[in-house]
Amino acid sequence: MNDGVKQNLDTIINEYAKQALRTICLAYKDISPNENGPNHDLPEAEEVKDIEKSDLTLICIFGIMDIVRQEVPGAVKQVQRAGVTVRMVTGDNLVTAKAIAVICNIITKE
Repeated sequence: MNDGVKQNLDTIINEYAKQALRTICLAYKDISPNENGPNHDLPEAEEVKDIEKSDLTLICIFGIMDIVRQEVPGAVKQVQRAGVTVRMVTGDNLVTAKAIAVICNIITKE
C-alpha cells in the first residue's frame, strides 16, 4: 500500500468516525493447503500467523454504529441540570467517541 492509498483510507475511516461509526475492514489472502503448517485450520489456533499479517487484499471498509437509546440524551441533560458533570469512558477512536458524546448531549458540537 503506497502513501496515497493509505491517506485515502485514513480519510474514509476518519469521515466514518465523525458520523459516530466504528470501522471494520474486510480483507482476504489466498493460502495454499498446508502453506502455514498442517495445523493452520484448527480452531484452537487463534493467534494471528505471520503469513496472515501481510499481502492481504482489501475488499471493503464499512461502518457500524451502536444505537444510542432514545432516553440517553434527555437523561444526560437532566443530570447536567442537577449539577453533575457527565463523562464518557470508552475505548473508541477519539473522533468516534466525540461524535457519540455529541449525540448523547455530553458535549456540544462546538
